[in-house]
Amino acid sequence: MYNLIKSKKQKETNVISKGTSRIFRYNAGVDAVVDGVTVQIPFLREYKSEDIQTAMEYIWFSNESGKLVKRGIFVSGHGEFGVPTLKEYDIYVALQRIFIKNKTKRGICQLETENLEDEDLEIQFTITELAKELGYSTPSSVTRDNLKKSIRILMATTIFSRYSGGIYDIRNKKYIANTEIGYHLLESMQSLELASDVEEIDITKIKLSRYTYDQILNDYKLFYNKNTYNKTKNLMAKKIYHMVLQWKGTNNFSFVNIDTLVERLPMVNVDDKYKKRDIKKAIKILNDKGMVKIKYDDVNPDKVYFIFNDTDEGIKIKGLDKYTTYKETKAKFYELGFNIIETEGYLEQQVENIKYIQALLRYTDERVRSGSVKNIKSYIKKCINNPLKTLDMKYYAESIGD
Repeated sequence: MYNLIKSKKQKETNVISKGTSRIFRYNAGVDAVVDGVTVQIPFLREYKSEDIQTAMEYIWFSNESGKLVKRGIFVSGHGEFGVPTLKEYDIYVALQRIFIKNKTKRGICQLETENLEDEDLEIQFTITELAKELGYSTPSSVTRDNLKKSIRILMATTIFSRYSGGIYDIRNKKYIANTEIGYHLLESMQSLELASDVEEIDITKIKLSRYTYDQILNDYKLFYNKNTYNKTKNLMAKKIYHMVLQWKGTNNFSFVNIDTLVERLPMVNVDDKYKKRDIKKAIKILNDKGMVKIKYDDVNPDKVYFIFNDTDEGIKIKGLDKYTTYKETKAKFYELGFNIIETEGYLEQQVENIKYIQALLRYTDERVRSGSVKNIKSYIKKCINNPLKTLDMKYYAESIGD
């Protein structure tokens, strides 16, 4: 046994270096780990076999310090089966779960940091074990064959950076811009079939990519609840869940424009007008399955919030103690430039809507702070005449005074 002495930072990250290994603690029964790069790189939505894509370039744009940066990756896939799809993403995520689980004892995962040998990157499992990890209780022969096919696709896949880089170098804390540098998802695979008196057993041994291993080792990884992740079988919804969970960081919510998700979830032979529709369907699944609460922006219908903490709606609202009385609400209207007749018309003749109006004022205050509302009076009038149907209940105070 050994004593673990943690610094303040180590307590926060729960990662500890010990000799030539690095360990981290997590709830292995509930939580799971996936490397951060895999979460963010695009995987094609499944498509028809006649549309096989053996190589693809994916491009996306990110706003970094106020500057629009073009990023991308080039993916060379399997010569016969094509590039990885969201199905392969789900399988690769499951393989990482098995890998980490095999490195974990009593809630502590230990990974070697130096002089790595093949066995440090290898995992051995049965196809049945992988199938059950993916939610199949009794996998059919077709399912087993499809899993083997996906593993072959993952092993054959090589990814290269494009433009300002699409592959993140965790060691140097920057994107790889050199287009001649590539990495594999899996380094090798080996299959073996053993016959027993009861059943035929498919054993597979794979060697995880050193690049992927480094992401997890150097703390560029995402912890997630595997039970929540597996609430849906919709592969697009699963991928979105991982991305927005990573984007939220230490916050209780994240937000993204639908166009960004279109970039990150490429589709073959799908008209642009249907891409947003399909992504919104996947987002709705996340909400309906209780994986994360969804709220669309009141002004920009393509901006969506993913709220992970339902107790405070994930977004902390300031000023719930404001406009709780009629007198204070009336004073705010005068402050905004409404005259007496206008104020009485909006307040005294719409007493039944007073709670909505007060919530609207709090919501508007927040939008003014963010710079998204300029003409406040005009905006208030518009939202009273045409009430916001999606104004969140978090803007409503508990009670109304005189």
